[in-house]
Amino acid sequence: MIKIKSKFMKYKLILILISLYITFSVSHIYGQERTNRVKLTFEKTSENLLKAIGWSYNSTLGEWIDYANVISDEREFKNEYKSLQGAYMMSQTSQNFLKMLTRTVTFKGTTYYVIIIDKWSGQYEYPAIKEDWYEFKETSGYIYTKEEYQKLFSFESLIELKTKYIVSMGSKYENYNEIVFLDLIQTELSKEKSDYSFSYTFPFLKSKEGAIRFYLPDYSTHDFEKEYFEADFDSFKKIVIK
Repeated sequence: MIKIKSKFMKYKLILILISLYITFSVSHIYGQERTNRVKLTFEKTSENLLKAIGWSYNSTLGEWIDYANVISDEREFKNEYKSLQGAYMMSQTSQNFLKMLTRTVTFKGTTYYVIIIDKWSGQYEYPAIKEDWYEFKETSGYIYTKEEYQKLFSFESLIELKTKYIVSMGSKYENYNEIVFLDLIQTELSKEKSDYSFSYTFPFLKSKEGAIRFYLPDYSTHDFEKEYFEADFDSFKKIVIK
């Protein structure tokens, strides 16, 4: 009788120890502290490029058409529709900008260079019937590795910065917010990019006169014989961080 009781107590003790172990393990798994990811911050910031002349060749007229900060071959905006220059005209094309600069961030020990472009964008309130066009400011960030960005240090020939990482914010109901913008950058850098996904190309070319010609990032090829932005070298180099 004593042996049975002793054996029973032994099994009871084992069950208690197993129960305590399970309780501790579950508590450890589900009781871990909730931790937010560390926020990114901008580190270095270049000066701004605020103006460049957009040139586009109108093959019908046989003329080059120029506007400040926007590429368009529509001559009408110089004459009968001159009052529409600005937000409306610029929002009609992706090739426009209000401000351009470079800022750096560090993610997982690696420094990235973000070329940030503020521009006018727009859309129809009723797209199905194309009525009530409205404009809004949009901010896009093109994220480059140091190796890719360093191509800007020399303009001996055509330069093409390429990236698969881009973030954008801004709409009729959303204004630029730096904290949100940095969150978007961190999320974008955390993604695995397929080798087959397209890249955005940012082409630059130095003219014979020394000015810098460029075309805002796009995923299609570009012909500098037909259109480009042009800024003097000293103005353009302000956005380059070395």
